Amino acid sequence: MFENIRELHIEPTSLCNAECPMCARNIYGDGINPNITLGSLTLEWFKSNILPQHIRNLEKIFFCGNLGDPAACPELLDIIQYLKTCNTEIVLGLNTNGGLKTATWWRKLGQILNGRLDYCVFSIDGLEDTNHLHRRKVDWKKVIENAKAYISTGASAHWDMLVFKHNAHQIDDARSMAKDLGFTWFRSKQTDRWDTHTETELQPVDRYHRPVIGKIACEKERDSSLFMDYTGKIWPCCHMAEAYFNKIGEELHKDIRQFDNTQLLSEYKKRLRDVPFYICGRACGTQGKRFQWKTEERLR
Repeated sequence: MFENIRELHIEPTSLCNAECPMCARNIYGDGINPNITLGSLTLEWFKSNILPQHIRNLEKIFFCGNLGDPAACPELLDIIQYLKTCNTEIVLGLNTNGGLKTATWWRKLGQILNGRLDYCVFSIDGLEDTNHLHRRKVDWKKVIENAKAYISTGASAHWDMLVFKHNAHQIDDARSMAKDLGFTWFRSKQTDRWDTHTETELQPVDRYHRPVIGKIACEKERDSSLFMDYTGKIWPCCHMAEAYFNKIGEELHKDIRQFDNTQLLSEYKKRLRDVPFYICGRACGTQGKRFQWKTEERLR
């Protein structure tokens, strides 16, 4: 399964503290998507299924996913420590809204993510008066307290900001704050989910339609990667897994639902050149995922 794979993207949990209206975990921020269950991968599961020889052959593992926040995974620190023990050279990272756990937990994370290229992405969509409009139920003060604790260890933190009409005017101020706090990178970007999330009160800065035909700049092919969901299933990429289970816009993804996750590992490649899956065109298109990024700046 892991032959010729350099990068593994893992969704360690479907648990989360937030109710973001554009997340596949819920329906426009309300309730739980009926297509999913709640749960987390355990340290014992990793030791039984992601063996040391697998980890030694990988260059990078990062924790993110579609449904949960990695920090909500009860054994995340132990899992990361296990991966580090198996491969001291592997690059490890995670994406989080930053609103879970304590400052002590985040300092421990920073001490573990001590590799030269290790990192933690804090997804902070604006400043104190706007972040909660998309990152619902995420406490701003707690996010900043946790980020400070993590950065205090010398670990690398990235600030990723989704841009909407309500926070577009704050990009410069957010970048300045990120620099003052000691973040390594600042990025502002626009979500690619406007083709499905049309009922939310959130408004895009620029509404656009993603191409679904033509050359696909496949993220999976570029990175030689696989995606593992919170149940341990393997998918070609996180975009395909999200489209498969998302309740919103499910009519757009009938083309992938005639296959299971293992069949999609080969089916996506057969179709890339001629008749790509809808999600392949939307997510990677003719420009690749980087079309979403509006700004990207190294701060230190």
